[in-house]
Order: sequence, then C-alpha cells, then structure tokens
Amino acid sequence: MNISGLYDTHCHLNDSRFMEIDMTSNEIVIEAKRSGVKYINNVGYDVKSSKTAVFQANLDPNVFAVVGIHPSQIHLYADQAFESIEELANSNKVVGIGEVGLDFFETNKYEKQQILGFEKQIDIAKKLDLPIVVHLRDAVNHFRVYEIAYKIFKEKRVKKAVIHGFRGPLEWALKFIDLGFYISFDAAITHEVELEQVVKNVSLNRLLVETNSPFLPPSPYKKGLSYPKYLPLIVKHIAKIKKVSDSIVAENTKNNAERLFLRSY
Repeated sequence: MNISGLYDTHCHLNDSRFMEIDMTSNEIVIEAKRSGVKYINNVGYDVKSSKTAVFQANLDPNVFAVVGIHPSQIHLYADQAFESIEELANSNKVVGIGEVGLDFFETNKYEKQQILGFEKQIDIAKKLDLPIVVHLRDAVNHFRVYEIAYKIFKEKRVKKAVIHGFRGPLEWALKFIDLGFYISFDAAITHEVELEQVVKNVSLNRLLVETNSPFLPPSPYKKGLSYPKYLPLIVKHIAKIKKVSDSIVAENTKNNAERLFLRSY
C-alpha cells in the first residue's frame, strides 16, 4: 500500500549537490509528491542557503523554509549575519529557525562562538515565536553537546524545538521530550541498529521524520544522493520497529509536524 500525506521536516533542496546533477528544486518536489510526500521543510545552513531556501519555498505552496546558520559555519560570521537571518525569518514561508546548534564532531575549537551563535538564534526564534530546528553532534560516544544544549534550553525556557537527525542514546531523547521537544529520525535508522531502541521508546506523538537529503540515503540505497521521495522508506522502517502500520506512523508524524511548524497555516 502506498503511503500518502507525509511531511519531510528536514531536507536541503538548496544544496549544491542537487545543482550538480542538474535537478531543479521543482523537479525534486514533484518526485516527492508522487511518492506520497505532501509537505517539505527546506532548511538553510548559512545566510546564502537560507535566502535560497526562502526563494525555493515561494515556488510551491507545500514547501516551507527554515533559516539559520549551522554551528560549523558560525565562526565565519559577524553580527550582521544574524540580522540577515532575522530579516529572512519574517517571510511568511519561514516556519522555523535552523539548522542551529552545536557540532564538536571534528573539533571544539570554536566552542564559544558556537554557543554564542546558538543563543543568538534561539533569541531570534523566541522573538518571532518560531520553532527551533536543532543540530547536535559530538565526537563518537561523547554527549557533551547535549549537556550544553540542554542547559541553554532550560535557561532560555525554550518550548518549541525538534532535535533533528537524532543519533544519541534514549536517555537524552527522553530528556528533550520532557522539555516538550520533538525527536526527528532520518535514514540513519535504516543503517544503525542501535537506534532501534530509541525509536521503540519515543512516543508517536513526539516523533518526526526527515530525509536530510541530499545526505545519507536510506537502505537499500548506500551510495549516491538522498531525496525527499525516499521518505516512505524511513516511515516504513519506523513502523516495522514500532510494530504498527505504515499509515499510523505517517499520520502521527504529519500531525506532529503540522503542530510544530504550520500553526499559522
């Protein structure tokens, strides 16, 4: 049975990899719709890509933009960049601030700049009453970014957020859920067995799905790019893990995403 009405909460139609294969964002969106994807969040990672995300979102009523500066880029920008993000965020097609957060995977050399940039973008989100799309990544088997982010969320009383592409342990998923956040899973769940226990224990009413395309295609695809059209494979895998129907996962994740991102639509 085909799945319909899906919401891909995190992809990068603005990524240069799509341009290199000579596919327009419209063509990617059309393919996604044919596979059952109804809504798409097009996520920025710096000022330029955020501008592109807004431009592409304006081409289709069911594509929305999320604007922000990725933590790995944050040290390259002055305060004027945050003013640009806030200005972009006032577009009626912008439904969130992101992807923002902390990334110590390769180095924590710019830790102070990352924390400051994260806090500034949280302030923008709160000012505009927008949800935050959070990127958290640490060195393998380290979770200090979670500890720092959790403290920031508590101090700033963040209420609306999603931890995107979650890779952490169940303990941290539940701590973020206790703050009222959502947990989003991408194609990693089709490759990493250790994530199954997390998926099993995250309630359907706190779960979102994403492709994070063009990165990491789902199983059985191992090479090449990922696309929003692959979202049904992720939904089916979650349904299998949770031992429920595909349609239940599809409906719950769409409803959750609409509550978080589309309250004004």
